[in-house]
Amino acid sequence: MAAYVATSAEAYERSMGRWSRKLADAVLDALALPRGAAVLDAGCGTGALAEAIAARDPAARITGIDLSEPFLAEARRRVPVATFRAGDVTALEFPAATYDVALSHLVLQFVPDRAAAVAEMARVVKPGGLVAAAMWDFTGGFPFLRAFADSIAATEPDGEAFRARYWSDPVGTPGRLSALLAGTGLNDVAERDIAIRQEFSSFADWWGPWAEGGQGIAGAYVATLPVERAPRVEALARRAYLAGAPDGPRSFVAVARLATGRTGA
Repeated sequence: MAAYVATSAEAYERSMGRWSRKLADAVLDALALPRGAAVLDAGCGTGALAEAIAARDPAARITGIDLSEPFLAEARRRVPVATFRAGDVTALEFPAATYDVALSHLVLQFVPDRAAAVAEMARVVKPGGLVAAAMWDFTGGFPFLRAFADSIAATEPDGEAFRARYWSDPVGTPGRLSALLAGTGLNDVAERDIAIRQEFSSFADWWGPWAEGGQGIAGAYVATLPVERAPRVEALARRAYLAGAPDGPRSFVAVARLATGRTGA
């Protein structure tokens, strides 16, 4: 079974990037970063969070790291004022106390060693600096993707394994992110919900980015389907999206958890 796929920035933007960007503004509203801060965007993807930071504060000194070279190339194109480089969030190649702020935007669900990633973020932040992480609440707050996962879990031979891979250990569930931050010794740890609306014009708008682009977790699953099963899975997905109504616009609420903490003085 394919894991998370991050090979096409264009396809990612259609499937998840548009929602990452929308959430980035809401996250920054909640964080109120200091002006001119040195900011690490740990797992920057195509630059959604970095772009939002730069738009609000041209004086911010932003460094983004990611494992995907195609995503980094798109981030550099979108945010030329920032610095982007390949890197592993669990083994940051920066000295201790380099940054004022370290942020993780919709990444930790897909990091094998989440505690190591948060510990590294804390290590590179100056004393009293901010560490924050946001992640979609897959279990209770992500219905646009849960509808797909539940449909294939009920019918497809590998559907339950797909759902279990991401829903059995959801780091965006309330309490999980704050526990990760507290476990690294961060102070003043707090956690809250951040909600956005995901607007789709039609089933094709919802399904197409997964079927055509093969990015993320749903796209990776669809892209590896045997040819004889693909039409059945698409039909199941269509039924989930339509829910007995005619095709057309749908609006889903997407909820992310945001946890924050401060390094010791």
